[in-house]
Order: sequence, then structure tokens, then C-alpha cells
Amino acid sequence: MDQIKVMMNQLVERLLANKRPSPTDGMLNAPREDILIAGGYGGLSKTGKNTVIYSWEKNGWFDVSQMNEKHITASSFIYNDLLFVVGGIDSKTIETLDLNHLPLKWMKFIGELPYKCDDHQTVVYQQRVIHIGGYNYGQKRRSNMISELQLTSPCTMNKLREMPEPRVGHCAEIFEDKILIFGGEDHRGALDGVLELDPKKNECKEMPPLPLRLARMATVRWRDQVVVFGGRDRDGRVLNDVFMYDCKTGKITALPRMLEERHGCCAVITGNTIVVMGGENINANEKVQTLNSVEYFRMGGSTWKYLTAMNEARWGAVATVLPSTRKYV
Repeated sequence: MDQIKVMMNQLVERLLANKRPSPTDGMLNAPREDILIAGGYGGLSKTGKNTVIYSWEKNGWFDVSQMNEKHITASSFIYNDLLFVVGGIDSKTIETLDLNHLPLKWMKFIGELPYKCDDHQTVVYQQRVIHIGGYNYGQKRRSNMISELQLTSPCTMNKLREMPEPRVGHCAEIFEDKILIFGGEDHRGALDGVLELDPKKNECKEMPPLPLRLARMATVRWRDQVVVFGGRDRDGRVLNDVFMYDCKTGKITALPRMLEERHGCCAVITGNTIVVMGGENINANEKVQTLNSVEYFRMGGSTWKYLTAMNEARWGAVATVLPSTRKYV
């Protein structure tokens, strides 16, 4: 009986070993939400209107409906299954994309921002759209304002409070019932400050700072961490650094660096896989280079890997994941 037990255990071990996937198996074949990226500047067309979708199943990028106007360094959010793209360089236009209606088609929203605005952030908190900072073309200055954007015609922005300093090129993520605002830059250069906004109490407090002054980076939220990618430091250097910021304590945890230095890039997370797209860097000849390259990283892994490159280079774009219940391409 003992010999039979040993033989059975060995057989089970062999069967499990045969079924056990390698660390990279299924990375590209696992079900994930496809990725939409819109606007931005670069490539051959330089329209700021192009929209493409990455399909995991087909492992490629596919053109879809263009926006009606250019949106460069705009912001975006999803509200009632509509993707909103808000403002951008020299723009106060808002456009929407109904994610439930195929084929996808961009529509101009009936309302516009009260003023042209770019390099801002918008997030949705309990059906409220919160607009944070950015460059105010009407006042010709960087804004320190946090407002509630009313999606009406005309749109209005109701002031909630002011930040300690104006910010452009910052990031914002929602965690539980708070909004965290990261870095950015004012007239003196990049900032390392992190603010925590409590929309219920309309209170703002300073959190532990970033490990360096940083602007025009990208962020995603993973569990109770915000993951920060690339950006530009106070000396204007473009970085490939990646680190996690604990939303509760401000503790910093370094992650493996990206394959390329990037600022003005965009990022999404689907499952435990992070995808970072485009942006700009400075090449060996000290020239600005707009990127079409795409990298992905699986949380818990040790290396970044390239994904299929976009059809054109772009920086200052917006990106989102699409519902997995539909096929968009």
C-alpha cells in the first residue's frame, strides 16, 4: 500500500507539472479589456483627433472613429457608459463616445468648458465630476482651482476650494472616498507634493511627498497603491522610473524601470497587467522624440516587455479600458 501511495503521488505531481503554466504563458492570450487611446500629438497626421483600439485577441491596433476636434493634453472620464474627453491645448470642447453603441462614433457634447483648458485632471466621484487645476487660457495662467464640473448647457464649474499652489501636468486618482492629487508643475517647475481631497467635507490635506519632483507622468491605481510611471523631474530630465505610492501611508515602493524613458505618456491597468503607451523622450542627439512604443508589466513580475507598437507616435493622449462584454474591432 505504501508503494502504491508513492506511485500515485508521483503520478499526480507529473500531471500537475504538465498543466502548470510557465510564468509567461497566457500573458497575451488571457482575457482582458481592450484599450482605447485617443487624441494626443505626433506621428504623420498630427491631427490630435485619431482614435485607435488595441485588441488583445488580435494583438494589434485598429483605427476607429476620429474625434471632431483635436484634443491634446486633455482629460477624460467615464460617466454613465459615456467616455468624455474634455478640453486640451487651446480647446474648451467636450466630446463623448457611447461605449454601448457600435460602431463607435464621437459626438460633440452640447456643453463646453467655460474657458479653454489643458493639462488638467477630471475624475468622477459619486456621480460628481471634479475638475482639478490645469492651464486656464482665459486668465493666461496655471490654475490652483478644484471645481465641480456641471454637465449642462452651458457647462459650469462651481468652485470647491483652492490648492496651495497652481498645478499643470499633474495626476489624480480616487481611492475609497478620497481624491489623491500627485505632483505636476507650477511656474517654478516640477512639484513633489501630494494632496488628499475629501469631497464630502471639501477639505484638502497634504500627504507625504513623492520621492522626487515630478510632472507629466502617468498613474494607475492598483488595490491601495497608486503606480507612477516616468515623467519629467525638476531639471527637465525624462525618466523611466516606476514606483508605488501607498494611498494610506504615503510609503514608496520601487518597481522595475520601464524599457524607455517617457513623459506625456498614458497608462491603463486591466486585471494585474499595466500598459504604458507613447509619450516623449530625448534621444542621444538631444532631440525630442515622440514615441509609438508600448510596454506592459504584470504586477508581481520582474520585467517590462514590449507590446505591439501603435500605428503612430503620440504624446498627451488619453486612454481607457473598454468593457469586455463587447467586441469593438
